Amino acid sequence: MASGTAVAAPDPTFYFEPVEHNIVMPGEGWAELAPSGYGGDHSGEPDGTYIYALSKKPLTSTKWTNGGVPTGLKVDPTADCKPKAGVAGVYLCPMKGHGNPGPWVSATRTAANGTTVYYSLVYVPRGKSVDAGIKEAQTAGSKAIGSRRAHATVTARTKAHVARNTMTLTTPTVPAGGSVRHSVRLRAVDRGELLLSLTPAPGSRRWDEGELKVSVDSAGTGGASGATCDHTTGEISYTSVYCDITKPGTYTITYDLKAGAKAPAWRLRNTAVYEVYSWGTGNPEKSSDFSVRSPIPVTERFRLVGRSASGDLHDFQGTGKGAKPFTSPELVGGTFNWNQYSALTRLAPVTVQSSGPGAVARDKSGVLWFYRTSGDGGIYRDRIKVGGGWNAFNSLTGASDLTGDKKADLLARDTKGTLWLYPGTGAPAKPFGSKIKVGGGWQIFNALVGGVDLTGDKKADLLARDTAGTLWLYPGTGKAAKPFGSKVKVSTGWKGSNALVAPGDLNSDGKADLVTRDSSGAVWSHQGTGTAAKPLGAKVRIATNWKKYNLLF
Repeated sequence: MASGTAVAAPDPTFYFEPVEHNIVMPGEGWAELAPSGYGGDHSGEPDGTYIYALSKKPLTSTKWTNGGVPTGLKVDPTADCKPKAGVAGVYLCPMKGHGNPGPWVSATRTAANGTTVYYSLVYVPRGKSVDAGIKEAQTAGSKAIGSRRAHATVTARTKAHVARNTMTLTTPTVPAGGSVRHSVRLRAVDRGELLLSLTPAPGSRRWDEGELKVSVDSAGTGGASGATCDHTTGEISYTSVYCDITKPGTYTITYDLKAGAKAPAWRLRNTAVYEVYSWGTGNPEKSSDFSVRSPIPVTERFRLVGRSASGDLHDFQGTGKGAKPFTSPELVGGTFNWNQYSALTRLAPVTVQSSGPGAVARDKSGVLWFYRTSGDGGIYRDRIKVGGGWNAFNSLTGASDLTGDKKADLLARDTKGTLWLYPGTGAPAKPFGSKIKVGGGWQIFNALVGGVDLTGDKKADLLARDTAGTLWLYPGTGKAAKPFGSKVKVSTGWKGSNALVAPGDLNSDGKADLVTRDSSGAVWSHQGTGTAAKPLGAKVRIATNWKKYNLLF
């Protein structure tokens, strides 16, 4: 009845981590009874047996009459643990070659709130009596917890009960170069762990290491009994404050945030989760957004999408670094064939967090479809039908806001060379209003690129390349009746570019840039200057071998 040998019997150095009290939700999740780990001055795997004793009553009686779990709880012994024959509620788990074994306990959907099983764990090394270990485990509740003996509970708590643990967050603005105190008022009816995570607020991008310049300076409970808190040091890395709550009560947890003098104007979200359940959903959660008050803006980062010859979309996310402005491409999910579209354009630059007014696509039958951005990093949501008849146009160009109403517009050129403006409505079901004539003679251009401000006046402009390879700038006016001013010659020599895209600011200087691809598949970034007289600076090669994409947008 003994088992094991790498730990000499009775190896005084062996120990396991303390076992924990567990809370499980009826019908969801489970509790692992095994300790989180073990240690000691031993070679190889420890060699012995873990003995678990589970009882409906506290483990204090020498009479084993309540062995097993109460109605509403169930035990999964796992492959490494077997029930002890003839002894209810006792499980033997040999350790040699089996890591750190232990049974699991879960609650059925009908388990009553407060249903509890009491369990213990005793380690018996090879050469020692397993029967004696069983008796020790059966009465472990009356003995001190030690390095080889422990006891705890598993309790079922309904979601309604756990919801009684409530939190109130206070998150004032943090000034750059200063600090501020935030707080969480916790009304705890259960023991648990409070975790405070600081993340980008919805619609804000993630920060690079060293870019945030905000840290947690201190955290505590003012010496309240029953709660201990700690915090991460250095710049915030999501879970930043954590508190162990050992008994019910009302606690005020405070933490000081400190922002560097050059911290940008971030928008942040503090999410407090009170982890009562050992596993699964249902833990109380509360969020509150706040900002860093700073004159330094957070520079947006933008993405570019390539459509391959096979009809897949590949997503290139902006890095904010001019020398390497995009990450390696990621395949956009789904099995949709994007080659079914004869025209495809985004209405304005799309950020790395998938914000923006979306994109439109025309299928080969002339039906126009609208794609909203997802807002969750996944780029686009399911398409919405706009209507038919769009084969009348040989060019569709997303133009951002040309009318000054902060809604993205669409430019469409018909086969006679007339350019039309479709003003955006901001309504997904009907994204465009009645068309407005911009003017004729636009057939001389074989590429139109819009959606960004190239002149620094905060109005969307348009680039147009003629058949001779000359690039022209049409400065935006912000007025629907006449959306563009007189054209300005940018430069010549653009005939060799088979793709022109204005994805947004690529090098974090606050100015929109241009991306082109040549016939060899090399991709170039043209840095924006923000001036109408010379809107684009010198080009820099940023990638090669992009021939496989039949469209960049």
